Amino acid sequence: MSSAAPPPDADPAADPGPGASAPLRRRDAEVPEQTPRLVESVERRELAVRRAPRFTPFLLGGAVLGFVVAGVLVFARPEDPQYTPAAAFGFFAMIFGVVGVGAGALLVLGLDRRSHRRIRRATADEVTGTMR
Repeated sequence: MSSAAPPPDADPAADPGPGASAPLRRRDAEVPEQTPRLVESVERRELAVRRAPRFTPFLLGGAVLGFVVAGVLVFARPEDPQYTPAAAFGFFAMIFGVVGVGAGALLVLGLDRRSHRRIRRATADEVTGTMR
């Protein structure tokens, strides 16, 4: 037997001794398998909490209210022979629709300003986690 080659039942991790080359290992055997762990970080923040109105429902509500007022105005009055009811309704709907959108905008701006006065302060913990 030659001393350069280890016997088949020898431990491959054992020191081969002086003058002998180390046995080749598989590349994937070198890296021990690690279980991923969650690393969390917590950051405390100061928040302003308020109930703010949504603008779109107020603007659409004002436009619908303007169209209803135009319809009541056109169909509650006696008919003018110079204009058809549809033409009169279209004219008044445009006018009162724009006025209704403006009134809805003023109302929502007033409510939004009121919500700024009722701001409450709160603290919250923001937890972020990463896998390592």
